[in-house]
Amino acid sequence: MIKPVNTQDFTLQPDRRSPEEFESVKFRIEDGVARMTLNRPEHNLLNESMLREIASGISHAGERDDVKLIVVDSACKVFCGGIDIGEYTSQRVFQMLDAFHAAFAGMLEVGNLSFAW
Repeated sequence: MIKPVNTQDFTLQPDRRSPEEFESVKFRIEDGVARMTLNRPEHNLLNESMLREIASGISHAGERDDVKLIVVDSACKVFCGGIDIGEYTSQRVFQMLDAFHAAFAGMLEVGNLSFAW
C-alpha cells in the first residue's frame, strides 16, 4: 500500500545554519581559503544534517569576496564512507535527496570559487 506523502515534509527549506552552529563540519576561513573539515567519526557517513552543513558552508564562503578556494578535508581516517543508510529510509528519501541537491547546487552557484577535495 502506498502511503500519502505530506508535501510540506520535503518542500520547505530548512533554516540555513551559520558555521558556528555546525556539528559535523568544522568551518574556518584563513587567507582567502575556506576550509570545511568533515568531522563525523568514525567514517564521515553523510546524513541530512551534515549535507545541510556542507551546503551552508559553501554558501557562506561564496558570499565572501575574500574567499577564492574551498578545501574539503577530513578529521577522520576515512574521507567519507558514503551515506548513512540508517537515515536513508522511505520516510526520509525526499529530505535526503533535497540535502544532496542543496550541497551540489551550492557548488554550482559559487562557480567563481575553486574546490579542492
